[in-house]
Amino acid sequence: MTEPSKQHAPPAREGPPAGLVESLKSMGEIAGVLTGIAFITGWLYWSTYYSAFGLNPLELGFSVAVVSVSPIQVVLRDWRFAQFAHHWGVMTALGVYIAMNIVLAVLFVQFRTGHHPRGPFRAKMMLGALAAGMFGGGYVLGLYDSGVDAGCNSRLPNVAFLTSATNPPTEADAAASCLDNELTCKLVLHANNTYYYFQDPECAEDTAGVAAGLSTAALPDIEVRMIRVQRTIGW
Repeated sequence: MTEPSKQHAPPAREGPPAGLVESLKSMGEIAGVLTGIAFITGWLYWSTYYSAFGLNPLELGFSVAVVSVSPIQVVLRDWRFAQFAHHWGVMTALGVYIAMNIVLAVLFVQFRTGHHPRGPFRAKMMLGALAAGMFGGGYVLGLYDSGVDAGCNSRLPNVAFLTSATNPPTEADAAASCLDNELTCKLVLHANNTYYYFQDPECAEDTAGVAAGLSTAALPDIEVRMIRVQRTIGW
């Protein structure tokens, strides 16, 4: 008499190799760390930059994505401006800054994913050096760019307004002429339904590097009937 056939359970599926899982986990951790450093660097730059114009960066509402990728855009913009203005010293400093950060980032990834006995310690050293370099660069670039944009070589766009107020400010109120549709002001930022601007400094050929030294004014959207913006091209 034959025995009934026994049903065999299907073989268990094998999971991904442990080495692959560990590699993906390590790469995710590295990406998170580098993104965090980029975010802090961008925040240091923009907070330093806008604080120089008398604005509170905590009230401007920058998104995490914009702040995190902004260091790349800032460095490229400063490089183009320095090349356009023949500021070779600035180009050299930016080149050293870029190369240093790339080398430190590559070394950090190499030591973090490698199997060297002292790899974790060396990865921490590279990470500390990378963070210090990027944070310091963000702060210094924020100071440098705000000084340039507040002076006679400003890269900020020119702006002119026509106000819709019933009694618009006049020269007797020490109002800027750009409120009378003249392109005599620099637009710092438009945020929170408000335009932030300052009046152009009076520049001569021998004072091209002197900062404006003028306070930033605010104009709500509700008081603006028309606006003209003139941007500078070339960098």
